[in-house]
Amino acid sequence: MTDTQQYPVTSLRKGEVGVIRKITGDASLPSRLAGMGIAPAIHLKVIRNQSNLIIVQAAETRIVLGKEEASRIIVQKITEPAAAKAPPKELLLLALAGQPNVGKSTVFNILTGLSQHVGNWPGKTVEKKEGIHVSGNTRVRLVDLPGTYNLTSFSDEERIARDFILKEHPDAIILLMNAAAMERSLYLLSEFLLLGSPIIIAVNMIDVAEKQGIQIDTRALEKKLGIPVVPMIATKNKGIDKLFSRTMELVEGKFAYHPHVPGVSEDHLHLYDTLTQLMTPHVPLNYPIPWITTKIMEGDAEIWDMMSKLIPEDIWNNIQSELSAHEDSLRSVVGGRYDWIEEITRNTVSRFRMGQVVMTDRIDHVLTQPCFGIPILLAILGFVFFLTYAVGAPLQGLMEHGIRSLSHWLGPMLSSFPSWSQHLIQD
Repeated sequence: MTDTQQYPVTSLRKGEVGVIRKITGDASLPSRLAGMGIAPAIHLKVIRNQSNLIIVQAAETRIVLGKEEASRIIVQKITEPAAAKAPPKELLLLALAGQPNVGKSTVFNILTGLSQHVGNWPGKTVEKKEGIHVSGNTRVRLVDLPGTYNLTSFSDEERIARDFILKEHPDAIILLMNAAAMERSLYLLSEFLLLGSPIIIAVNMIDVAEKQGIQIDTRALEKKLGIPVVPMIATKNKGIDKLFSRTMELVEGKFAYHPHVPGVSEDHLHLYDTLTQLMTPHVPLNYPIPWITTKIMEGDAEIWDMMSKLIPEDIWNNIQSELSAHEDSLRSVVGGRYDWIEEITRNTVSRFRMGQVVMTDRIDHVLTQPCFGIPILLAILGFVFFLTYAVGAPLQGLMEHGIRSLSHWLGPMLSSFPSWSQHLIQD
């Protein structure tokens, strides 16, 4: 059933559907929106309605709009699906992210099964994996992002991962972490948190961490981070069902999502605030302002080039002057993240239970003592020299004899060849 009254798209809440009746404003707006798939009589579904942007779905295409242009789109609400025997499946977009070798492929294969599509990202040789997972009345499009250690613009993998989040605005990001290397995984999380999309953490390889004497208190970690955390052993298919159910809770707003986002070191807070104030009016809609400010302080070449073209010259000169006066701004960003990581891990990660000493510690304890370590080092070096002369020298002689025999054997066969070709082959 369609409501006879007409409303701007901005008045629709998440999940509501409307039929476009008209687009107000200057003549250029309707033609620009038509190129995005938005035109009269098209059905739109609101995916997200935030303070500064709105994400709508037309057919199966997600479109990000600013509040100003979205307010020009006038729709009639559809309060009931006409002649529908069953409610339509909700299409969600989830991104699967993490560092290389943390188990992303295992999780992706379990969730998508045979519905996978593998190709390359447009214009890149990096593999692109997508799949569909259906659960009840929800149809999920899962995109496996390239494995990356950070979100700078130094490699195609890093650029693809961050551009996908910034341009597609997934409903949630599933970030896999290696339980045995939490500090390194938390550094990647600190960058993803600045992108603005909701995040759920899957702490994978819990069994590997326990064998190394590492204990992760996932409840304390969830409380400290303010985002959902699920322990998991992907290779044994443990925790993946819970991961998906908690992801749905996050998407549906059933989890109190209040992420603890890292900042810069205190001695550079004034610089951070000043840059944010100068750049805010000029930051493109899709880009979170805190992320842009942080990337400018890091000296990210791609963001630096983009903002230099968008910001008026006098303001850009002020920004450059501020950064020149604080040449260690990159250190303040990195230092702030490591302070945040240390704060998170202090009460959530414990290593080596009382009285437990792992095998590597036993070996290190012996090898690092001068009375044992130096003699063992000399013995290893002596063994290497022994292999070189006792085994390597005879092998070298055999190889030389074999090559000389082969050369003599080939001589008569090459007699009819030019002399330069004989020398080339024999010598």
